[in-house]
Amino acid sequence: MFGADQPEWGTSEVARAARLPVPTAHRILAALTGRRYLARDERTRRFRLGPAALELGGRARAVLDLRQAALPVLRRLARETDETALLTVPNSERDRSVCLERVESSQPLRLSVEPGRRLPLHAGASQKALLAFLAEEEIERVAAGSLERLCRATITDADALRANLAEVRERGWAISFEETNVGVWGVAVPLLDEGGTAVAAVGLAGPSARLSPEEVLDHLERLRDGAVEIKAPLGLDVPELGWP
Repeated sequence: MFGADQPEWGTSEVARAARLPVPTAHRILAALTGRRYLARDERTRRFRLGPAALELGGRARAVLDLRQAALPVLRRLARETDETALLTVPNSERDRSVCLERVESSQPLRLSVEPGRRLPLHAGASQKALLAFLAEEEIERVAAGSLERLCRATITDADALRANLAEVRERGWAISFEETNVGVWGVAVPLLDEGGTAVAAVGLAGPSARLSPEEVLDHLERLRDGAVEIKAPLGLDVPELGWP
């Protein structure tokens, strides 16, 4: 429904196409109109897609494009480092991350992450790479909220979190050790829109038993190059990276 061949529908047409009673179709259409997923022409009394549906479609296309651009890079990063490569995005509420895609290490001991996994934005490299480049009011909302301890090194103090995020913004990348999982490190670089707001983060993660903090940073240049490759076809940006 509501395709290019028939962008507008009447209530009776929807009822017939969906095999619903007309009153039921009317209630559904009214509810969707109230939430701006549909718009009603008062003159013709026909319905068409509303601004909320168009916005949702645009977001879906953006996510699909991002995943398609990132997946070959994630595969290469995982192959070259033999660690798990991750693509993470903020959720719509801007308080958690969502793992959009991952390519796991071939090592028997590795970080295993399922797409769709959510984590609070104050814990872990990918999450902090996102949070540091959100709007100031969104950062403050997270910092002033409940900073749940997920692991030994999770930052649970608001001032310490603000200071850590300031460092992330200054150097353009984030690192973590045992902030989300015991024995796990992470390093991540954000992808930014034209306004400098994070829309995604590209990261690597693995067991700390295999790599020291210094060795983790050896992966940073490779990660930066991967982020630059992802951003190019999407019109995104990567912050200038400061080196330790």
